[in-house]
Amino acid sequence: MQIEPSRLVEARLARAMSQEEAAIAADLSARTIQRIEAGHRASLESTKALLTVFGADIIHDPEAEADAAPQSPWRQVGAQLASATRRSASLGFDGFRLLLAVQFVLVALAKLVLPEQTGLFVDSDGFAIGVFRDAPREAVEQLGLWITPLMLLAAGALALTIGPVRRRVQPFL
Repeated sequence: MQIEPSRLVEARLARAMSQEEAAIAADLSARTIQRIEAGHRASLESTKALLTVFGADIIHDPEAEADAAPQSPWRQVGAQLASATRRSASLGFDGFRLLLAVQFVLVALAKLVLPEQTGLFVDSDGFAIGVFRDAPREAVEQLGLWITPLMLLAAGALALTIGPVRRRVQPFL
C-alpha cells in the first residue's frame, strides 16, 4: 500500500490546506509532506497519519489500474466465468445450510408433537437424530426435551450465516 502523490496533493488542495497545515493535521513535519508529494515512499507511520486526515482516496491501488486496463475479449469471458462459478458455489453452500436449518426446526417441532419418536437416540451401533416411525429398540434417547431448544439454536446459527458473500477488506499493512 502506497500513497499516490498526485492524489495527496488533490486531497490537500480540496481541503484548502497548505503543506504546513497538512503536516500539523497529520502530526508530521512539513518536509515529510514535501517528500511524499514529490514521489518519495512514505513510512508506515506517515501513511497511517495521512490516512486519518485525508482518507483512503490518497492510496495508490494497482488492482484498480489493472481492472481499468483494456482486456482481450477472451480474458473478459474468463473473468466472467470465474465470477459466476464463485457465486454459484456460494449459493449452493447457502442452500445446503438452509436445508439443514429447516431440518433442525422440523426436528424441534416434531419433539413437541411426537416426543417418543423424536430425539437423539444412542445404541451400541452409534447414534441417530431425527423423527422415527419406530424408535430403535435398544436405543436410549439422550436429550429429552432439551433437543428442542438445541435444534432451534443450531437452526438460528445456521440461518445467520446464510447471505451474500461479504467483500474482503484489504488491510492497511
